[in-house]
Amino acid sequence: MISLSREWAILSSQMYGQEFIDELADFLNEYGVRTILECGCGDGHVLHGLAQKGFCGIGIDSDSEMIKLALENNKHQNISYKEMSWLDIWKLNVQFDAVMCRGNSLSSVVSWGKEHIPSLTKQKLEQSICLFFNRLKDKGLLYVDTCSQGEIDRNGGKIEINTRDIHLIGQIEYDKQEMERRVFGSGSIFGEKFSGGSASYLLYPTELEELIKANNPSCIWHKKLVTERNYDIICAIK
Repeated sequence: MISLSREWAILSSQMYGQEFIDELADFLNEYGVRTILECGCGDGHVLHGLAQKGFCGIGIDSDSEMIKLALENNKHQNISYKEMSWLDIWKLNVQFDAVMCRGNSLSSVVSWGKEHIPSLTKQKLEQSICLFFNRLKDKGLLYVDTCSQGEIDRNGGKIEINTRDIHLIGQIEYDKQEMERRVFGSGSIFGEKFSGGSASYLLYPTELEELIKANNPSCIWHKKLVTERNYDIICAIK
């Protein structure tokens, strides 16, 4: 049975191919970004793609299997990977041109693969955004995303992925009273069976915007990338 971490790593590489990496790189170049801290880097697929285009930096993830996959499959001389929670990034003692937390990772700050506690999650979300800003250089770029308003308006719904190597059927469900987003499914990936899911905080784009504004950015906006079809992106300048 394939693990949740490996399942997400494979799906991420399918969803975020070279076109996404090219568009993201162009955007980062617009703001003079050279060094990147990616929080919740997963298996490092996107960061590795950016490194091949001249960027450098650090990818961190609290999931040991994700970091193992990154070191096995996505090593590059321009980047390093660390197994750590982004709640500990103050220990890095270095600042970056950009901090990214993408793939709806922020809402899973205390809940990857398990139930979350809403009150604790909100506290950790506030702490996370503050830590991200502290790791930015002056005029540095923050890039964070969350589940899209379109998905929220649809109240989640059915997921189906059918390619030559991936066959999955799943569901996104919301518990708006508990502020919880649940994603689960089953099927096969490269011939291996998968069944599972995760629960995370239901982070609305409007709430994410308010969390960022609380850190007094000089500029904040909703960024649209053609190749980002899953989440809503909010960016800010320190």
